[in-house]
Amino acid sequence: MSLLNLKHIKKVFSEGNESEVQALKDVSFSVEKGDYVAIMGESGAGKSTLLNIIATLDQPTSGEIRLNGVELSHLSENEASKFRREHLGFVFQSFNLLDTFNNRDNIYLPLVLSKKSHQFMENKLAPLSQTLGIENLLERQPSEISGGQKQRVAIARALITDPSLLLADEPTGALDSNNTEKILSVFERINEKGQTILMVTHSAQAASYAQRTLFIKDGKIYNELYRGDQSRSQYLQKIIDSLTALESNGEVR
Repeated sequence: MSLLNLKHIKKVFSEGNESEVQALKDVSFSVEKGDYVAIMGESGAGKSTLLNIIATLDQPTSGEIRLNGVELSHLSENEASKFRREHLGFVFQSFNLLDTFNNRDNIYLPLVLSKKSHQFMENKLAPLSQTLGIENLLERQPSEISGGQKQRVAIARALITDPSLLLADEPTGALDSNNTEKILSVFERINEKGQTILMVTHSAQAASYAQRTLFIKDGKIYNELYRGDQSRSQYLQKIIDSLTALESNGEVR
């Protein structure tokens, strides 16, 4: 059974009103455990809406979505909150770190909310901070470190709960090219260790690190690419070609 299954997801805002907007019309796809999937598309194509539905932050108008066999649209608000803490990790473009906490406490936050012991949190953080190269940043405040370092702290916070699925929303959007490369390499390494990743991105470079890329247009899956045994540069060119076709309404080959 797939880790994540979406079947005929539809999302309508202001349903029945004159201002009705169909953000998602009919989206179906699945994600296997260990996959690294990028989602691309023009602004307004429905990428963020789709991510919010997978994150249980919004409900589809119709359709079915299952993660680990759980039908997400059937969860109450409290159940959804608990499910997010236990099964999902989040990485955002704007980092979403709390400046009133040091970096260590920012990373600990999901475990604090789950009422884990301090020893448990320390044991989880030690190997994670080493993998991400943030051992020397833990006692500092978010305001005292660079954007790339903030994103590595945010990734640690997302991973410390051992999430079934890591959701990344434009994770390199606020970074320069050097830090972008470092963060994408981090995602590649954690995926190689078995972490399933679903990433929304405008960046063809970021998508070229994924194993698979979905393109959304007008609320539907327009095209899908698999990297297979292609080099990153070959896959990058395939992604660029698909984006060009997407923007010109041409046929993707």
